[in-house]
Amino acid sequence: MSDISALIAGFNEFQQEYQSDREGKFKALRDMGQTPEIMMIACCDSRVDPAIITNSESGDILVVRNIANLVPPYSDSGQYREIHAAIEYGVCYLRVKHIIVMGHSRCGGIRSLMTRMLDEFDPSHPLDEWTSIAEPIAREVLEEDDLEDLTDKVCACTRRTLNLCLDNLHTYPWVADAIEHGRLELHAWYFNLSEGALEQLDPESGEFSLLT
Repeated sequence: MSDISALIAGFNEFQQEYQSDREGKFKALRDMGQTPEIMMIACCDSRVDPAIITNSESGDILVVRNIANLVPPYSDSGQYREIHAAIEYGVCYLRVKHIIVMGHSRCGGIRSLMTRMLDEFDPSHPLDEWTSIAEPIAREVLEEDDLEDLTDKVCACTRRTLNLCLDNLHTYPWVADAIEHGRLELHAWYFNLSEGALEQLDPESGEFSLLT
């Protein structure tokens, strides 16, 4: 889809479904508000739309998207407040039962981080500053010798960063409280673009297994 007219045509199709509303789905969303049980933190890469990948409908998932699907640690400093606010809204106001952080192969955001580090540049732009959240993981991967190709290193870094994101989620007071009281579960998924496969991380072992 390269022409904006295709978006307009797609909206026209959606509008017809919205107005006919045979099952009352959209009417319920209008009148009763949203009640998603799942929040997904995903990359803003155009190839990995969470709703498309999971075949979800309006109202099913609360989606937060950013470069490289990163979750910064909680802070009172005022930094990264947009992400803090989104997580707070999902957990405290919508009371979601699951938070899924979904990464993907060939992530451009992680690649920009690793390229900058290889060139030994300090963060100087918004993209650099944001992706520096994953810099400790990127440094580990770059120092290892078992992967030579940069694309492979990017994929390895993206996978390991998911564990970092889960750890960072635990630093949010309302997330920790919800987990402690059994109201919330955390998950990490990885979408493999080459294979069209979705994998789940076991946080304890660090291993991924196919979701079927």
